[in-house]
Amino acid sequence: MTPTFDQLVVALGSPSDDRGLIAYAAWLARLGGSRTVRFVHVADPDEDAAALRAQMRANVTATAPSLQGPAEYDVVHGALTDRLLGYIDEFQADLIILGAKRHKLGTRLAMVAPCSVAVLPSDVAPRISHVLVAIDFSHDAAATMRWASSLIAADPSIRCTVLHVMTHESTLLFAGHESQEAQIEAMRGLLSEANRDGVGIVPRLAEVRRGSEGFSLPSSVQGADVAHTILEEAKACGADCIALSTRGRSRSASILLGSVAEKVMERSSLPLLVGKPAGRRVGLAEILLGRTASAAGLKTS
Repeated sequence: MTPTFDQLVVALGSPSDDRGLIAYAAWLARLGGSRTVRFVHVADPDEDAAALRAQMRANVTATAPSLQGPAEYDVVHGALTDRLLGYIDEFQADLIILGAKRHKLGTRLAMVAPCSVAVLPSDVAPRISHVLVAIDFSHDAAATMRWASSLIAADPSIRCTVLHVMTHESTLLFAGHESQEAQIEAMRGLLSEANRDGVGIVPRLAEVRRGSEGFSLPSSVQGADVAHTILEEAKACGADCIALSTRGRSRSASILLGSVAEKVMERSSLPLLVGKPAGRRVGLAEILLGRTASAAGLKTS
């Protein structure tokens, strides 16, 4: 089976800590069939790289002794975001994992990096039992569904709920399907093509609900209420992981990176997997300028 995450990068905030991040990364590496796991730490210029690499190796060996595949340890110096982007590009990463304390970094990487991004809360258990995949009906969201289903297929015990949050304009996607039952059937039809691995999926529709910031149509467009609804639905169905894409169909009917994903990262106590559309392999200069192109698929190998 083709691995979901062939090249996995783990960005450690501390070379001698981040044990929860390491344990979760090791679990994802097994689930995703990773060939190589690379641990990287962006250090201050005056820190000893050799000593930091030794700390990283000892920490990973103690925390994840059964890590799948070879592990590599690198210490780089420079601006955090730029150095991680360069590292991702150099090693053709499929996924980068970082801690939730750096959700702003996660948002930035999800926007410009040519790979998917996982943002993990502190001390999260190294497992997934139930994934909530938040979608609209764009090509990118369908690609995220294919990517998520390929990951889930590696462990039949993992349940999957696919959620579409209906905003005022998104109801137009269901023209001719007025009843709730008809909308669910329409959603099943749209998901059938994306679910190429045949995993069990429970479709779920939810109307956008007011978050703590109050409801208005501009608020839902910007993502605050959509993010609130996703988090409430994840809690209601018992999900322990949320997956979503970085782009959507339109400003008001989509999962928008700059609003929904960022707000979910800020507020979620669950791991967040952001499926990043992948197209041509862009150069580092283009990545740093944020000019990565959208494409219909996700980078998975």
